[in-house]
Amino acid sequence: MFTASTPNANQIFLYDSASSAPQQLVSLAGGAPPEPRFVSSQKIAYVDQPNQGPARIVTFDLSTHTGTTAVTVNGQLPAFAYSHDGATLAYLLHDAGKASLHVRRGTREATLNLNPIPGRGVGRDDELRLEYAPDDKYLLMIDTFVGNQAQAPETGQFLVLRAADNTVAFVPPSGVSANATMATWARASDRLYYRDAVGVRSWDAGVPSVGTLASGLHWYDPAASTDNRWLAFTDIDAQSVPHARLYDLQTNHVMSSVTGPRSHPIFLTPDTIWYLEERACQSECLGGPSETSGKVLAYSMTAKSETALPFTDVHNLSQLSVFRR
Repeated sequence: MFTASTPNANQIFLYDSASSAPQQLVSLAGGAPPEPRFVSSQKIAYVDQPNQGPARIVTFDLSTHTGTTAVTVNGQLPAFAYSHDGATLAYLLHDAGKASLHVRRGTREATLNLNPIPGRGVGRDDELRLEYAPDDKYLLMIDTFVGNQAQAPETGQFLVLRAADNTVAFVPPSGVSANATMATWARASDRLYYRDAVGVRSWDAGVPSVGTLASGLHWYDPAASTDNRWLAFTDIDAQSVPHARLYDLQTNHVMSSVTGPRSHPIFLTPDTIWYLEERACQSECLGGPSETSGKVLAYSMTAKSETALPFTDVHNLSQLSVFRR
């Protein structure tokens, strides 16, 4: 099952692979994208952030089609994540230039003040991500790097926290890793992959050093397969055209998918990825020179072919929006 929202952020849809068409779940008044994702097989969560007024994180029961407000704040909620067991909610809050990370479990909430955010980016390098490790022992937080991580690593824009006590477990080392970004967890272990000035790095929980997976690889939007064999990612070529590619963790080789412009790959099964079609900008593109068309395609790694899916207005894909029954 897969959840997605339209770019004007007023509708959320559910797509079940056993059915033939997406089902509308929620209609909102507009505002920032709601970023829907699964909390459990029968529950999703999303952000309701209107153009004016407080912002909310809402859980939605797929059986009863009822929503429950989990959090209400003044300010922006650019990212959130539930732990895999659904017991803990983490969210980023931006309010009048101040940034903070909040972790709520039951009635208790911890707050970590972060570096000020002078302004959000508009290009592909603007990364926002909150994601729990597969065993829920660690929380990854990325919020656009602003250049002062070396001075205050505990309040940097790239942190891994221990979920047990919200202390810092890992900050990318200063120097070449100072601008670390574009990270994802392995799907079956506490291994983190991320990008820095050298290429793609790896960090294993409890290990003080980092490894180098692929020198010179400047990836975007990484996602890991459930069997820990593949990493899917977006690669930007010399003409600034995005392509969906695959990294084989057994052979340490990069493989292409189709030749056409594609981005934001996610895994549905160890053999199948979904990604977005891209096209030349129809007007001004702040992150150009291409933009998503709204179409979602499925690529079979075995057949090496793609098929169109019944979506025409989706402009972002997240691994957290997929649930396998």
